[in-house]
Amino acid sequence: MEGEKLKKRKAMLSNSIIPWFIGLSDDLMFFIAINSLFFTVVKGFSASQITFLTTVSNVFYILLQIPALKIIQKIGNVRSIRIGTIMLLGSSILITFGNSYFITIIGYLLYQPAFIFKKMEVVVLKNNLQYLNRQEDYIKFSSRSKLLYSIITTIIAFVAGGIFAINHYLPMYLCIGICCINFLLSFCIFDVNDDMQKSYAINKKEKIKLSKLMITIFISFALLYATINIGQSNSQLFIQYNLQKHFNIELTAMYLGGIIAISRIARVFGNLIFNKVYDKYKDKVNLLLSTMAMVSFAFILLGSFLDSVILVKFIIMTLGFNIILAIRDLVDIYMNDLLLKNTEQKNHQKAISYLQLSRRIFATIISLIFSILLTQLDLAYIIICLFVLATISLIINSKLYMMINKKGEKYGL
Repeated sequence: MEGEKLKKRKAMLSNSIIPWFIGLSDDLMFFIAINSLFFTVVKGFSASQITFLTTVSNVFYILLQIPALKIIQKIGNVRSIRIGTIMLLGSSILITFGNSYFITIIGYLLYQPAFIFKKMEVVVLKNNLQYLNRQEDYIKFSSRSKLLYSIITTIIAFVAGGIFAINHYLPMYLCIGICCINFLLSFCIFDVNDDMQKSYAINKKEKIKLSKLMITIFISFALLYATINIGQSNSQLFIQYNLQKHFNIELTAMYLGGIIAISRIARVFGNLIFNKVYDKYKDKVNLLLSTMAMVSFAFILLGSFLDSVILVKFIIMTLGFNIILAIRDLVDIYMNDLLLKNTEQKNHQKAISYLQLSRRIFATIISLIFSILLTQLDLAYIIICLFVLATISLIINSKLYMMINKKGEKYGL
């Protein structure tokens, strides 16, 4: 009895810490705000060298997925999370102090794959909530973590440039400091089912059975999230090019900075209201997110044609860009919850790993196709392609919604 009380207290404490932990560790804080400046101004890297860093880290992420999953199953979720934070800390140190391009590559090889291990935080949260009979609160806790992340990154976006101007290395020192804090916080995380899931890995070697519903979830998430993620960077660049058609470099930089700052606030707002939106619409929220993605790219494309009314042009384009940022985290929150709800607990680790892998594969393929297209076509055609991908995503999500409803009717849910 006493042991159960202690276990319950640990689970409750862990659940209160996890939103803060995710909020601080979902990326390399400060580095993400000044990465291009740091690489070009401090390291002297070319655009092709910077692009190669992202490409090689994504390929390594895909190759590492299967061996990393085997390690996760053997050591458990909590130790996996700690490994992820150590990798992020090592990455930030190598990127900061590495005196050659090769060392920076090694830093990047630790950067993206770190999230394979760290992503087990969502499994821990789900396990603890199930143990406390609060499994329906997953969206609430996950939304809180993304809200904290969006607030922290918004603040950083406003101050990082000024800090970089004071000392080019200062943002990276702060990044390393936050990574140290995250590593310490990882020792406050507790998983009620950690020993049980390690025993599953040892005693039950069978492969996860991928149902039609699970495969549809993988495809749905991979396509929509990759479209939004790639759409964010390409839309920002498209808006920049449109600004340059009307303004000089100084005004373009100022207006683009303002648009990005507003979009960060939109991201905070999206995370702030998502819990209420989900409570109202439940699984229909997936259809809403796909529709909003379509609308966002339609607005960006439409605004680009309104050269005769510049103010209206950039208001519409900014609105479209804000929608992209507002829904980005929400897709991740909803799909993680949906997958875990429809997967046996012993397969949660594999399911989450496969979900993230599907996103990486789709993102890599789409990025490669867009890179080839951009050698021959204008960026406006990429925005059209993104609109088409969002439309396909809506069709897939409509199918997914019907499958969820059918399953609910079968079990009287």
